Amino acid sequence: MASINFKRNIKYWAVVAVLLTTDFVAGFFAFSRTVIISLEGQYFTSDEIWAVFLVIQLVWAGLFYSNGRYRVDPTISRFREIQSLLKITLTSIIVVILFNEMLPGILAVESAVFLTYWFYLVAGLSVGRMIVRVIQKALMTRGYGKKNTVIIGTDARANDIAGHLAAESTGHNLIGFVESGGNDASKPNGPTDLPVLGSLNEIRQIIDDHHVNEVVIALEKPDHSRLLDILTRSNGAPVSLRIIPDMYEVISGLAKTEELYGLPLVDINPEILTIQQQFAKRLIDIAVSLFVIVPLFPIWFLVSLAIKIESRGPVLYRQERVGHNGRVFMINKFRSMVQEAETMTGPVWAKEEDPRITNVGRLLRRFRLDEVPQFINVLVGDMSVVGPRPERPYFVQKLMEEFPFYYRRHRIRTGITGWAQIKHSYDSSLSDVRQKLKYDFFYIENMSLSLDFLIMLRTVLVMISGKGH
Repeated sequence: MASINFKRNIKYWAVVAVLLTTDFVAGFFAFSRTVIISLEGQYFTSDEIWAVFLVIQLVWAGLFYSNGRYRVDPTISRFREIQSLLKITLTSIIVVILFNEMLPGILAVESAVFLTYWFYLVAGLSVGRMIVRVIQKALMTRGYGKKNTVIIGTDARANDIAGHLAAESTGHNLIGFVESGGNDASKPNGPTDLPVLGSLNEIRQIIDDHHVNEVVIALEKPDHSRLLDILTRSNGAPVSLRIIPDMYEVISGLAKTEELYGLPLVDINPEILTIQQQFAKRLIDIAVSLFVIVPLFPIWFLVSLAIKIESRGPVLYRQERVGHNGRVFMINKFRSMVQEAETMTGPVWAKEEDPRITNVGRLLRRFRLDEVPQFINVLVGDMSVVGPRPERPYFVQKLMEEFPFYYRRHRIRTGITGWAQIKHSYDSSLSDVRQKLKYDFFYIENMSLSLDFLIMLRTVLVMISGKGH
């Protein structure tokens, strides 16, 4: 599965590189036809002017990337893509014009120059995007870039949906059907003539064996128990799960649908973060980690010395935890308990007044300083600053049996702090876990950089107040 994800990332970045190249050509065309004439010789030398051009291109690339304009899906609407580029560029140019009018002493450039630059830029961007998308579509008709798709259901409805998705222009490479275990356990007859790959019990194996990208749930009479069974058996596979909603859900607005070649579809397993958001979150993680580790190193040295003086054993406590996509890693913490604390008890949840905690450890926990070495885990990519807390494999196995959707916590990087940590204290029972899961799911469904900053701010306030556990 890791090799499959690697290949997907390679394809993604290859298309992004092509889009960046066409944007660069469009920017060069617009810049050379307009701005360079106004700036060269008046404000900048011929060498400096190209440095200005590169800075401008980087700004455009950042704006387009942060607004999701480097999508690689060839089936996206070209009209909407160009419309979005037009909005982003026009808004930016208007801001520059207003800035230039309010501070005329900085750049004495007429507004008409900026508007002409914008016109050439949009024209170049539009032509470049159209060329790339046309080539992508042509390659897709030859089988390149299609999504491997399976349909859950084998009745007439499933076959009808297969007929819609079998068209070359939809970007779906239909692999076959999966029996749902209901009254549809018969091979459908129709234009697609696809095989039945197996039953719902084998769905995860089917996804892995056929490198499936998308699963469409097409049940004649879907009910909550069957849908829950499908989600549970998919077990957090990195695929897009879509369902055809019933008419009541559509007209009542209970289901947010998107049209895919005449089919209203609900994405019930969407990507939690776009690649752009993942990139921004990762940059913040690295910046915060470096700030905590490097300038404050003398404090961590003194903490290490205090731990070593009070009790025998290593300064750092390392333990297996389950992280992103179920990968097991070694978490780092300042040791706050006596050495080999679980030798007699086995794996247990920590208690607020745990007798195994040392005096120095109690102080560290109060101000949450025992968590500081985890910024090393953040720096190397095992964790994020903000996210659900990573749990031990022993408890994950038990919690997966108790809570079928527990795996969803692993679809993002686990964190040092999170919404559940600032809203709830220790996990000492399944009731506590159930409550913290609600907070974790709230965070996952509402993830944003502003929410991350809020959580980090509240965590700092907890540390300063000494109300940590």
